[in-house]
Order: sequence, then C-alpha cells, then structure tokens
Amino acid sequence: MFINGECHYNSGVLWGLIPRTKKKYKIYMSFTGEYHNLLDQKNRLSIPAKYRNLLNPINDKTFVVCKGFDPCLLLYPVEEWKIVEEQLSSLSSIKNKHRNFIRNIVRHANYVKYDQQGRIAIPELLSEYATIDKDVIVIGMLKKIELWDPATLKEYEKQKDFLSDDDFEDLANEINF
Repeated sequence: MFINGECHYNSGVLWGLIPRTKKKYKIYMSFTGEYHNLLDQKNRLSIPAKYRNLLNPINDKTFVVCKGFDPCLLLYPVEEWKIVEEQLSSLSSIKNKHRNFIRNIVRHANYVKYDQQGRIAIPELLSEYATIDKDVIVIGMLKKIELWDPATLKEYEKQKDFLSDDDFEDLANEINF
C-alpha cells in the first residue's frame, strides 16, 4: 500500500496507485523462495500462505499440477496454465512428435483447488512420479511452483551437468543480473 507516496508490501502483495486516478491496484509478485512441507495421510499438501496470497483472485484458488521436465511436479496458476495450453495448441496435431509432446504434458495435468486450510490433493500417480512420499520441498519458480522430494532434489543437484559456476556466470551475464 502507499504510505506517504511510498509502496509498501502487504501479505506478499505490493499495492500501488494508478497514476492520475489515485485508485489502488495490486501488483501480483512472483513465486520465490523455498519451503519444507509434508503430505498428510490423504496426500494433501498445504500451499505456503505466501504463495496463496500471491495468487491472483482470477485463478479462483486453483492450480494445475503436472509432471515437470525434471523429476518433480509443477504447479501452475490457472491463468499461467492457459498460456501453456495456448502454446501447446500452436503445435501441429498432424505431426507425430507434436502430438506425443502434447499428450505427455496434458495427460497428467490435473486442476486442483485449495481448501480453507490451503491444502491441495496431489494425485497418487504424480506423487509416485516425483517419488514424493511424505516430505516435500516447495520452490517458487517465478510464474510456477516446483514440488520436490528432498532426496531426489539433493541427488539431482549433485549431477555434473546441473549448473557449473561458469554456466551460472554466463547466464547471469546474459540477463544482466
């Protein structure tokens, strides 16, 4: 919110004023940070409050959970998932490679709405894919969220092709970080 002309955070959401109108508006920020959480007995995961507060109300408390390209799960806000669907729709349904790619992405995509306690149900097939049994690392990835089994993430980060110091430096330079 604006206090004496300065922007202030309120529960993870940045408030601002529309120039000339002095009307308040929300600037929805990116998913960042790492949280450690647990699946309950019903395979439900509590979404960190910070992430729930960052979710634009247009998403109606709903995410799409799907397999990641790495051995993890991805959570997309519905509005971000619509962008993914548009990109997938631009691929040819005639080309076998395109059909297989689309099928591989959407066949495991599930809409999940969080309840009053902020929990979503993780389909068993997806938790098995990511080897998530109980402990979960929740990682904000700007426009989406990754869900990892801690041991799987640790092993993945040990891989020699994970990200070398030179790769990190090159990528940081590429985006003027």
